[in-house]
Amino acid sequence: MATAHPVRASWAVLRQRGGLVVFPLLGAAQVLLIGSAAVAPVVLNGTDGAGPGTAAALVAGYLALGFGLTVSTAAMTRAVADALDGTPARYGANLRASVAGWRRLLGWSLLSSTVLVAARQLERIPVVGELVGVVADGAWSLATYLVLPGIVLDDLPIREAARRSGRLLRTTFRPQIFGSAWIALPFALAVLGGLVALMLAVESNRPGPAVAAAVLAGLVLAAALLLGSTVSGIFRTVLYRQAVAEQA
Repeated sequence: MATAHPVRASWAVLRQRGGLVVFPLLGAAQVLLIGSAAVAPVVLNGTDGAGPGTAAALVAGYLALGFGLTVSTAAMTRAVADALDGTPARYGANLRASVAGWRRLLGWSLLSSTVLVAARQLERIPVVGELVGVVADGAWSLATYLVLPGIVLDDLPIREAARRSGRLLRTTFRPQIFGSAWIALPFALAVLGGLVALMLAVESNRPGPAVAAAVLAGLVLAAALLLGSTVSGIFRTVLYRQAVAEQA
């Protein structure tokens, strides 16, 4: 499996270890819980009650969410590596191992979150701000795409993991772009099909079909997001392992 095309290898891992979807589900649960807790002060106080405390709650929620998602992604990376090595699934053990290494993951999460916030601030620059922000965000995402696997799988410090990710970008740039596009394409088509079905049902002016189409579109969207997130996480680990092996 290690020598297969990264996209095909990713789908093969998912077929063998369907339980990997538990990690994106864990991430979704964190988004709901932490996001609700962070937004609650704004909802309760309204815009008139917004102040430093509310802003602090939003910032804390944003950082906590970033850290939680980093931990669950790290656990998934470990589980995918186990699948590639042919070892039994140990999802709980991988999650505990990721939590145990929280310090390095927290450092990476804070750094990544800070850079992304800074990129958003660049968008406020008049005239060229939006373009500059998009370019900065894209460049950061490409250059650091393989940082987390380096931290998790090879126990690299953040700086060295970032350097390795940058070096590997020379050989992984095209696979990153085209592989991500091929992974996203079927799910985008599924979502589009669900939306078309919903629009046709609404245009029929019949409540029954409209409700059924809305439920179907929601299920299709949820399934597409779940599978897309899982395959994308697998793809990152597969790509890292192959790139490191080629440079060895």
